[in-house]
Amino acid sequence: MNRKLGLLIFGLSLLLLPVVPAQTTPSPRTASDKLVAAYYFYWYNVYTGQHFVDPDHTDALTDHPPDAYLSNYSWTEVAWHRRELLDMMAAQIDIVLPVYWGSDQEAYWSVPGLQNLVTAEQQLIGEGIAPPKIGMFYDTTALQQQNGGVKPNLTTPAGKALFYDMIADFYHLVPSSLWARVDGRPLIWLYTSEYVTAYDQSTFNYVTQQFQAEFGVAPYIVREASWQGVTTDGAYYWGVALNGPMTVGHVGSLGPGYDETAVYGRPNPRVRDRECGEFYADGWEIIRSSGVTLLGIETWNEFHEGTDIAPSREYSTTYVALTAQNVARWKAADYGAAPLVWLDLGRSPYAQGLRPAFNFADGAWLTTWLAGRQAAYPDHTTTPPSYYIYLDVNDAFISARPSEVWVTVEYYDGGAGGWALEYDSTDNPYTPLAVTLQNTGQWQRHTFHLTDAYFGGRQNNGADLRLSDNSWWDGQADYFGRVWIAKSAPGHQAPDLLGLHDVGVRPGQVLDIPISASDPDGGPVVLTLDRWPAFASLTDHGDGTGILRLAPGAAVSPTCAARLRVLATDAGSPALADAATIQVTIYPYAVFLPLVTRSY
Repeated sequence: MNRKLGLLIFGLSLLLLPVVPAQTTPSPRTASDKLVAAYYFYWYNVYTGQHFVDPDHTDALTDHPPDAYLSNYSWTEVAWHRRELLDMMAAQIDIVLPVYWGSDQEAYWSVPGLQNLVTAEQQLIGEGIAPPKIGMFYDTTALQQQNGGVKPNLTTPAGKALFYDMIADFYHLVPSSLWARVDGRPLIWLYTSEYVTAYDQSTFNYVTQQFQAEFGVAPYIVREASWQGVTTDGAYYWGVALNGPMTVGHVGSLGPGYDETAVYGRPNPRVRDRECGEFYADGWEIIRSSGVTLLGIETWNEFHEGTDIAPSREYSTTYVALTAQNVARWKAADYGAAPLVWLDLGRSPYAQGLRPAFNFADGAWLTTWLAGRQAAYPDHTTTPPSYYIYLDVNDAFISARPSEVWVTVEYYDGGAGGWALEYDSTDNPYTPLAVTLQNTGQWQRHTFHLTDAYFGGRQNNGADLRLSDNSWWDGQADYFGRVWIAKSAPGHQAPDLLGLHDVGVRPGQVLDIPISASDPDGGPVVLTLDRWPAFASLTDHGDGTGILRLAPGAAVSPTCAARLRVLATDAGSPALADAATIQVTIYPYAVFLPLVTRSY
């Protein structure tokens, strides 16, 4: 499998600390250019038990293919690849990323399996069907395998050739008409750097030069975040199915959950509960509000670690449907012409073009219930203490250009001292503006008129602005609710929707919860549901009040707490809103219900 040419790999900076991975500046994109890719593990062979049975003859899988699929679930079968491609189409996947192992040791399945995928694509195209295009997921584990079990040095001529050869081999197996392209260039999605000893920018320059010479076009390289100190077209994070969604510039990644309990040789398995799809839905809300235009889903069908969204015995086609719905909503979201973006902070933030940039390091934050609403505050218990909540503005709204905006922050006015807004301006990534508390004991709003906003992602981890509670000098925490960023001076105030709590009900019960919203300007307010379980409904009385009805049937499973969000929207221009997101828990054996709960 070795060849004398060179091409590929990605470099990057891992976000374990406040560092933004280096990347080239992407071409401007619109919502219509958004692409979603899925990692496709094609190493299964039901006939031999490959990746179905562990060395000790136990079940190797946490999740499983549907029973109806098992008869030919094998990389050897064109029909299997065909069915997977059709399922991906149902999930609205644009790009299939077969996880390619380019070593001689794995060639017995990785090469013919890829060829069978190509054949399946060609068959579908011949029938007038347009399947997902094929990009390369470069599993770098194969580099160490091919180098005799020794991690190679990719700064040497031999290491560069080894690195590139696997890329060239892959793209010689896939006809150019089937290539997944970003900005017209074939896509290479690089796994982690842990299987090499050294690399530098010359490694990636070599790949690009060799690929250009051999194929007549430069590749589009997206590297995993562990490739640090180099520049590529994009970067992403592996591990999001376990740790939650991440974004790096225009590239994002997310997954449905994680469970490695069936993985051989892992005595202390890690698990991220899917929460009946709520974890996945939370991730999509973050992606939808971000500036991501290229998205990787971890994974299509990695059944060992339970990160699959493909049809399965455990979940049927639930995650196919969830993916299709969320892909459509993500592609429809376009903040380029929006008059404002806003965020409602809380345990499940409601982000509309403005989102929390991260929740770790010096930007770790917590939530609590305060004066009728969920509130966010910096986590002073971290080491060192966190004093900030970082925010990221959707790039389509404003990105790296001098702009005039109005930033309105909702905060709890209690105690002495004050807090500050620090924003990325044309002169300073951390330009401070202070607010002094008046101790009114109420929620207040303060509007900052910024004539020099830049929002170039130059704060920690690519953030554009941050809320600072200044507790290092005034000794107290500050609490924040909603944040708005508008391109014109605010002409009216947003409504308030207060007092909605988490609730518990039992199967077969019907529970009616009064909802009431108020508009500080005295105008009408419309109540709607933005996210809700199937057993919930909302009746809007047209006067700012309504009834939220929870009616889980007797057969409803109590396995997970469902997210439910109510919106209260005014009639202003632009329309402003408040959001209340709660959890609804089914308690089948509880007697004293309904149960109103708060757990922050």
